[in-house]
Amino acid sequence: MQTICNVMALGNMERINSIIFTIQEVYMKKILFSLVALLITAGCAASVSSQYGVVKKTDQFHNNRVSVTMKGGVIDADYLGIVSNPAVFNPYVVRSQDGKILSMGIKFTYEKTSFAGTSEKWLNIGEGSTIIYLINKGADKVVIHAVKGGIDYDVSAPMGTVYTTKYDAGVFSITPEQMKKIADANTVEVRVTGTSGSKDFPRKPNNHLIKNFIPNYKMFYETEILPYVK
Repeated sequence: MQTICNVMALGNMERINSIIFTIQEVYMKKILFSLVALLITAGCAASVSSQYGVVKKTDQFHNNRVSVTMKGGVIDADYLGIVSNPAVFNPYVVRSQDGKILSMGIKFTYEKTSFAGTSEKWLNIGEGSTIIYLINKGADKVVIHAVKGGIDYDVSAPMGTVYTTKYDAGVFSITPEQMKKIADANTVEVRVTGTSGSKDFPRKPNNHLIKNFIPNYKMFYETEILPYVK
């Protein structure tokens, strides 16, 4: 009788283990599917964000002044060419109707997506925060300061897995001379410092500078800034 009970118990344990294994397998597949979906989305976003383009707007309420913002300022990608948690540095310029440069700057955005409860803290950009462009392996540098900044967050749950995305954003003032230094550089490394921390780009050792980054700056400088420098 004891033998029969042992056999039945063994059979039940095998079924329980099988059920547990199936549940674990389904759960792991859900996590894998969610991660793949995030990577595909990030990769597609990177291919668009690294392409040069501009957005031009005319403000009829302010004497038809023109604002031009570059698209294509995503800075780094991993060895597969995929950008996750993109950091974007898009220059902009505001000109009067007769072409005089009124203001210039860099619009910085940085998003960080991770499992809920494990994401890194915000940089928390505020007035006076800095971006340092280290040019040509430290031979020169450009330091610019924020005129404003902010933070935000979002929560999503694809396939039942909860993710948190934190957003940092800031607007930094820059001069034509500083912009030219970056546009003429051979190499660039960047450090962004907010009130709660700092971050270096490209993010080493896994990421590298996207090849379009400096050429995009050069194109923007030569077409949207240099012809209007007086």
